[in-house]
Amino acid sequence: MVDMSNFQDIALEIEKKLIEGDKARDDLMSLSRTILKCSGQSIENFHRKQFEKAKSKIEEAEEALKIVNELQNNQQGNYRLGIISAAMQEYTEAKLLNELFTVGKIPNYEKINVTEAAYLLGVADLIGELRRYILEKLVEGEIEEARRYYETMKELYATFMQVECGKNLVSDFRRKKDVARILVERTLSDLFVAVQGKKLEERLDKYLDD
Repeated sequence: MVDMSNFQDIALEIEKKLIEGDKARDDLMSLSRTILKCSGQSIENFHRKQFEKAKSKIEEAEEALKIVNELQNNQQGNYRLGIISAAMQEYTEAKLLNELFTVGKIPNYEKINVTEAAYLLGVADLIGELRRYILEKLVEGEIEEARRYYETMKELYATFMQVECGKNLVSDFRRKKDVARILVERTLSDLFVAVQGKKLEERLDKYLDD
């Protein structure tokens, strides 16, 4: 006769682990939503020149991300949830934007505790944020500042384009490459128009003074 005396203990242990895993999954989703929200708010605060608020929101996102990484490390289950990748990507974009303008350099993915894929996709989105900043500077008439960050944008894009990986490794990577290329080209065109307009304005001012 088969001895089934320990099956109840096995079943209860499995139930316990499943419940813990389910709770961890819920926590991960909630924390990921917090990261998405705080990262997005940080980017908006940056563009509104509310730099202290931008920094504060980044710090909130960092705390939530720290817990996400701890949960994933402590649980044996496979938590490849799409929202976690999206949160890390948004956080990367916000964090790199903040670091670029406060420190003047971009940290690597290990330092900010995100996956390689999330980092690459976040860099692609950073190119879009740089375009937004450049356009804001052009509207304000700060052409030299816009030109300076266009060079940063162009260099970032050139390096980004050297990375090759299939869509099975990093989904959406190729599409973001194409979008980045278009954004760089359009930004160059906008910058050219602004520079030519400034030169024309200076010639007119000189003509009127004469």
